[in-house]
Formats: sequence, C-alpha cells, structure tokens
Amino acid sequence: MGSLVGGALVALAALACGPTIQVAGPPPEEATQPAPPEKKPGAPAPAPTSAPPEPPAPTAAEPFVKTRDSDEWVSQSLKLQRRYERVLVVGAPAPATIRVAPLDLNARGAAAEAQEVPVTRAFATLQQAADAARGGDLVAVLPGTYAGFSVGDKPSAGQERFIHFKAMGRPGEVVINQACALDPSWMIYLKAAHHVVIEGFNLAGSSEPGRQSAGAPRAGVMVDGAFGETGKLAHHIAVVGSFSHHHRMWGFHSTDSHTVLLQDNLFALSAREHGAYVSDGSDNYVVRRNVFFGNNAGGFQANLDPEASLEEVMKHPSFRSYPPPAPTRAWAAGLIKLATDRFGEHGFPDGRGENFIIEQNVMNGNGRAGGGALNLAGLSDSLIQNNLLYGNLAHGIAQWDNANPYDKAYVEPGPSAPEQVSGPEALPLFGCRNNLIRNNTVIMNNGGRAALQCGNGSWGCRLRNNVFINDASASIEVLSTGIYRFDAGHNVVNQVSYGGMPPALKRLAASLAETRAVTGITRARFAAEVMRASDEPWVILEGGWWKLNPNRPDFRPKRTSKMLLGQGDAREVPAHDLLGNKRGSADLGALSPASD
Repeated sequence: MGSLVGGALVALAALACGPTIQVAGPPPEEATQPAPPEKKPGAPAPAPTSAPPEPPAPTAAEPFVKTRDSDEWVSQSLKLQRRYERVLVVGAPAPATIRVAPLDLNARGAAAEAQEVPVTRAFATLQQAADAARGGDLVAVLPGTYAGFSVGDKPSAGQERFIHFKAMGRPGEVVINQACALDPSWMIYLKAAHHVVIEGFNLAGSSEPGRQSAGAPRAGVMVDGAFGETGKLAHHIAVVGSFSHHHRMWGFHSTDSHTVLLQDNLFALSAREHGAYVSDGSDNYVVRRNVFFGNNAGGFQANLDPEASLEEVMKHPSFRSYPPPAPTRAWAAGLIKLATDRFGEHGFPDGRGENFIIEQNVMNGNGRAGGGALNLAGLSDSLIQNNLLYGNLAHGIAQWDNANPYDKAYVEPGPSAPEQVSGPEALPLFGCRNNLIRNNTVIMNNGGRAALQCGNGSWGCRLRNNVFINDASASIEVLSTGIYRFDAGHNVVNQVSYGGMPPALKRLAASLAETRAVTGITRARFAAEVMRASDEPWVILEGGWWKLNPNRPDFRPKRTSKMLLGQGDAREVPAHDLLGNKRGSADLGALSPASD
C-alpha cells in the first residue's frame, strides 16, 4: 500500500521514522547540581527527591463519555495541558532547554511545531524523576538505556495536569530494559496512579514466544489500582507511540482501572501470553491504531475475569464480614451489590468491562498457544470496528465468560427451549453483551476455531458489514447462551455454526448470521475481490524499533468488487476506515476501496 497508507496508520509510520527532537545548551543553575549515578545491581536505591506537598485529590468520579467517536471520547476524557508547569530531564548531559510540542492525542500525521522550553531540573534515573514529578510536569527522557520506574497516586495530577513521560530523540533511542525498583515484575508500574501519559518508549524484554527469560519482568507496562490494598482504581492513563516487546507475559497489563487510552503502539512477541491484557473489571478504554504482532497467545485480550476481580474485592477491609467465596451466582451478585453501594458503579473490579472502543488495530501472527487474536470475556456495551485480523493461529474475535464458576449452572447444559430464556436473568452474568461489531476483516484458516464467536453468555451481539472468513471451520459460531437477541446482517462469511443448539432456540435471535449475508466465501474467493491478499507480516522489526512491511497485504477492495462495495448496512457504517480514510459508501470490511 506504500504511499497510500493514510489516516490512522500514517501516525504509526511517523513513529517509525520521526525526526530527532533537539536538545541544546548547558543545564540551568538548578540542573547543574550533581545527580546521583545510575543505580548498579545490588546497590541501595537512592533516596527519593523531595517535592512540594501534594494538594488533596478530587473525590468526584467523572462519568464515562459514551460515544461512537473515539476522538470525542479522547477530547472529553483526557484533557491534557497545553503548557507544562515544569520540565524534568532524565539523562546526561542535561540541556538548558529542550524543544517539544504539546501532545495532541487526536492529531494525525505530523506533530505540531515544537517550542523551546527551559529545563527545570535534571535527574540520573527515571525513578528519581518519577518521585519528584507532580501534576502538570513533563518528564523528558534523553536517549539512553534505563531501568524502569513506578508512579503512585499523585494528588496534584488531574485534568489539564497530567504527568507526561516522554522519550526524546529518534524512535527506539530511549530503551527501558530493566524492572522498576518497587516490583521486579514490571518495567513501568502505575500503581493506583492517575492522569499519566507514557509516550515513545522502547520497552525491551529478553524473551521469545515459547521461551521465557528467567527473572525478567513479566510486562512492559502495568496499570494497577491494587484495589484490595488501596480501595482505588487506576485511571486516566494514556500509553501512546511505544514499542513493548519480548516480555515474559505481556507487553501491557492492567487491572482495577478505568479511562485508559492505548494508541499507536506495537505490542509484539510476548513469550507466554498476550500482547496486551486488560483484566479485573476494567472499564472505559479506547484501544486504537495499535499493532499486535507475533504474541504466543492473544493479540489484545480484554478478559475482565470475574473470579480474580471478586477475589481482589474480598481483600479490602470493607468486606471482611461478607461470606467466604462460593461458586454461585448469588454469592457473586451479592458481593457486587454490596461493593456498588460502598464504592459506586464502576468504582471497584466487578468482573465486567463496559464502554470500550476497539478500532483501527491490526492483529497478525498471534495465537501459537491458543487464544483469540481479539479475545473478549465479560466485555459489554462496547464498539469493535475497523480492525484487521489475519494470519493468526487460533480464534479471530472471541466472546465468552472466561468459564467462571458463577455462570457454570447457566452454561452447562444451557437452555434447550426458548421458553427457558425469559431474559438476561436466565443467562450467564459475566458474558459479553450488547456489543456492536462492524466493518472488521477477519481472515483465517484454523480448524476448531471461529472468525467470530458468541460464546458463553455473549448475547445481544450486533454484527454489521464484516468480513469473517475461516476456511477450516466456522466463520461465525453462536452458542445457546449467545443466541438471545443475536442480530446479524450484511456480512461476508464462509460457514455458520450454531453449536448444535436445538433449532427452536434460533427464534431468540433478532436476525440470524445468514441474514442478508454473502455465504460460502473462501479465502481464495475473497482474494479475488481485494488488491493483494497474503499472510505477510504487517510490520518488520529493525534497529531497535519497527516499520511497516512494504510487502504487507493490501485488503482494500478493488473498484470492480461487486461483493464488497455498496453492500453494507448504511445505518451502521463508521465515518472512516482502518487507515483513517473517509468512507464514501456502505462497503464491507475494515478498508475502503483503493483510489483510482
């Protein structure tokens, strides 16, 4: 696709070949104070740098922004400052000034013009700067190799007062290759933190898919409310333009969190599990314009994990008198009600995730050990659109309830007649519900798997304008607890499976997968409709960073395609496609047609 790569992925390409950010001059008087040397293995940690007292944190939680427009979500949810209160520099030699542009999370293409700003203080390590940082600061990290860092609850941080950690120099020149001091499991650890931006880091692990390096950190970035200890959730976090790769478990992991943006990142080659893993009742995420490549299990996994979530809730002192865990829906529902009364809706890890927008991502080469390229458990009332999944080795988009014990009685054996499904109360509590899945392209050839699955308790799923092709098994699979209010139309598929359910149960659907669908389409037949189909990798790793593979496939429809062009549901067409190009008609799949 070469020069035709536009919109969202132009931003990705720019990350791979951006200009050097200039630094110049001697440090100012405050920065000339000698900084402690970088910590050596076995040496004691330096004493934290003192900082002014933190003002009290606001207590009112902001309501989630509910929209189908991710730019609107970003602009209303993450209000960044236009100027920095202070500039803290990490690395040597410390400059007197740096050139930096304000970060615009909705910008595409070239960054705004950089401005020269004075450096306030200089530090030898990331942890020293993190300890000293307060809301409104920029922490500018000079090219070099560093140990990781942790950030906790900084009451001074808030809307228009984010703490922004930014890698300077060319992409890949700022490398974090060691764990933070607080917890050896993580390189960057945001513990009950809020209003933090992480931008442009090369988070370099030392493992390979299927081979874990003993003693290495588990993940590149960990966002953790640690609710059982803190009674809080991590929130208002953005991880943008970073390369997190070769980790033992995950490139990114989060628990007990809400209002998080993952944008323009590459999460690659996790040794044991997923590129990114959102867990434990996290809510209100936008995951856009990322690449998930070559991970041993899932690409992006949003497994909200009711068991782990409620175990975390039970650690909090507020629930010491609640009955011990029992594998029943009544026990789980009772705890959720009590926690909601005490902490408010979405104020604790409840095993369910709501209000996600997952769009314009590419997932390629994941799943050697199983798991969906886009694996969802307990995700509800969310939007999944304009994603491209190809060349993966297990499921495409999987929806289910993580086989949790509280839902077992509702799943096994499941309903056998429509009269048994009186409504949601007769279905699993923790499945994926009411998700809109539109204009995705999923191409695969995996036996026993599905391009799109509505598994345990994943009901109310609405499918529009997708391409779901699996030559070896089902393109779409719907199980008995997922047929309730299932609503499909205007999709391209090969085979459809209803999991052996009694035919009468299909009456519970609003419309079946065959409705207004193009069926019996194989990969070979689909290839004739697009510019260039292949399983070539989407990215190439090179020189400590990555670039778009010039030989990657081009799944844009040909101008002559009668199968894909104008065949969609015009009421459910996103404004733009995978590459950020404006859609001109109701076309099928993640991509608009090629230009003339």
